Amino acid sequence: MQETKNKRNVLVIVGREAEPPIMVDALRPRAEGTGFTLLVPATPSGAPSRSFWSPDDHKEQLDEAGDWLDALERAERGASALRDAGLEVIETIVGDADFAAAAGDVMYSREIDDVVVLIDPSAALGVRPDLVAV
Repeated sequence: MQETKNKRNVLVIVGREAEPPIMVDALRPRAEGTGFTLLVPATPSGAPSRSFWSPDDHKEQLDEAGDWLDALERAERGASALRDAGLEVIETIVGDADFAAAAGDVMYSREIDDVVVLIDPSAALGVRPDLVAV
């Protein structure tokens, strides 16, 4: 991890819908004196969430490597776009498919000053409408 002396470290949780131009537009106003830690959860390409606890969901585990590879590619594209736009990327992380677990892991192990979540608000409204600000 890079040193972030005298800089704010903003954790950016990037959903599947957040294409690089959206990321740049959303983060540019926060860029002064800030470095960004990108977190891309390895969400499944099909359903918005899945459980590994039921026997029927076991088949979906077979694509877990594909989910991680997809998340890694999205993370690399996002980090590259931010750097090309002149924004500082401190670190890029591919995390757990569960956004909350992935964010908790990062916030527990790093000094984070702020959090930005870039996901499709309409998808999030169906899950936790009390936490969505558009």
